Amino acid sequence: MLDLGIDVGGTFIKYAIVDEENNIIRRWKKETIKFDTPKEFYDYLCADVPVENIRYIGLSVPGVLAPDSTILSEAAVNVRVMYHTNVRQEIESRLGRPAHVLNDAKSAGFCEMQLGNGKGAASSVYFVIGTGIGGCVCDDHQVIEGVNRVAGEFSNLACGFHEDGSIKHLWEIASMNALIDIYNEIVEEDRKERYGTEITKRYHAGEAAALRAMDQWCRNICLGFETIITFYNPEVICVGGGISKEDWFIEKLRDTMQQENLKRAFPELVTTRIERCLYDNDANILGALLFARQKESEA
Repeated sequence: MLDLGIDVGGTFIKYAIVDEENNIIRRWKKETIKFDTPKEFYDYLCADVPVENIRYIGLSVPGVLAPDSTILSEAAVNVRVMYHTNVRQEIESRLGRPAHVLNDAKSAGFCEMQLGNGKGAASSVYFVIGTGIGGCVCDDHQVIEGVNRVAGEFSNLACGFHEDGSIKHLWEIASMNALIDIYNEIVEEDRKERYGTEITKRYHAGEAAALRAMDQWCRNICLGFETIITFYNPEVICVGGGISKEDWFIEKLRDTMQQENLKRAFPELVTTRIERCLYDNDANILGALLFARQKESEA
C-alpha cells in the first residue's frame, strides 16, 4: 500500500507518495499562492493530487492545532487563510481518504523519534534552529502536545524580561536571526551582515567579532537546552536546521554545555545527549505520514 504526505509551507507545498517501508516513490511540489478564501486555497492544495492507490494522508502544517485539526494560530502570509479552518475535514472532503494533521515542527520531531537519532529513546526533544526555534517533545511512542497543544513551542520559552516589563523569549536570543543581531551589535555599520552563513564563514576565518558572536549565540542556545533538561530531562536533544549539518557546530554546543562558568544544575547527574537531526528535507512529510499511520492503527 502507498500513502501520501503533504507538507504545507509558506513558500512551497511539497507532496510525496511513500511505500510501507518509508521509501519515497514520487515527490513533487507547487508554489504556495496567497488566496482570499479557504475554499480557493484548499481547492488549489488538492488539485491534481493522485489518490487512486493511496491509503492514508498525513499533513504537516504550520501553527497550533486543536484536537480536531482546526488551526488555532496564524502563520506565514500565504497560508494565513488556513487560520480557524479544520484541515482534516477540508482534505478528506476533497480527496476522500483518511487524513491526519500534525504541526510542522512536531512532524519533523516525530520522524526523528521513529526513524532518526531519537529512535529507541524513552524521551527525546527536537530543537530546530531557523528564523525561530521549532520544537517537539516526545516520549517513547508519541508526540507530547500538551493540554492546549503548545508543548514544544520552544521559540516562546521565557528567558528574562525587556526593560518595558514584557517577557523576553528564546527566539530573540537563540534563533539564526539572533546570531545576526548579536554580530551586528558588535561590528561597525559597514561590516554588518544579513545572513548567518556569512557570519559562520567569518567565524571559521578567525574574525574576532564572529568568534565573540558565535560564543554568545551558542551559550544562548544552551540556555534553552538547560531549561528543557530541567523540566523534562530527556535522553537526547536532537538539533535541526541548516547549521545542524555541520559537525563543528554540534561539537561546539556539546563543549559549551560543559563550560564550568555556566554553573549548570546537577552537572554530575545529567546524561542528556546532544545530537543532530538525521533527517532534513523529508522529515516533515515522513513524520506526518508516520503520525497518520499511528492514528489509524489506534482507531
